[in-house]
Amino acid sequence: MSDQRPKPKYGELAPEGWSWTPPAPPVGSDVPVPSTVTSPQAQGTPRPPSTPTAPPYSGAPTPYPGPPPSHRSNDMPGARKPLNTVDVAITSLLLFIGVLLSASMLPALFDFNTVLIQAAAVQGYGSFAPSAAANTAGVIAGVVTIILQVLAIVVGVRRLQRRKLAFPLVLVFGIVTFAVWVAAITYAFFNDPAFIQQVMSTTKV
Repeated sequence: MSDQRPKPKYGELAPEGWSWTPPAPPVGSDVPVPSTVTSPQAQGTPRPPSTPTAPPYSGAPTPYPGPPPSHRSNDMPGARKPLNTVDVAITSLLLFIGVLLSASMLPALFDFNTVLIQAAAVQGYGSFAPSAAANTAGVIAGVVTIILQVLAIVVGVRRLQRRKLAFPLVLVFGIVTFAVWVAAITYAFFNDPAFIQQVMSTTKV
């Protein structure tokens, strides 16, 4: 005998004692026939509320998902770049040559008149008249040489520590230092008109 009671609509509770029977599958199909499901209200047992169960706290921090630390370390913004051995070698060589040349040139710059007199005699250009202007030019060039050499060492070492290219800046300091020497010598020679006249006459002959 079939159940003549009305079926519950969507959103309504089933009447007490009512059970739902699924329709039979078509003949010849392989769909299994589910057993009769009885609603919790029909059994008279209240359905317990479903609450998620939290996992027990272990006290250890949960690792962040991602690649291994060895792979992430190179991609981090604060990761240091590998040391450029070629840059270190070239920078060290340039600094060594700069210190060597500066150390040999400083005594001549601080005694400029004597050095220029000897240089003029060796070149056969006659006598060079010492002057205060030439001596001042030599002292200024010597002080500038010391400052440039110290800056080259400080800048070069710091850029090497920060894994940045250093030898171009050290090379620029060396070129500027050499230009200061040439400018001081040129100024000292051209400050003596008689010596310039001797050079011009010797060159024409």
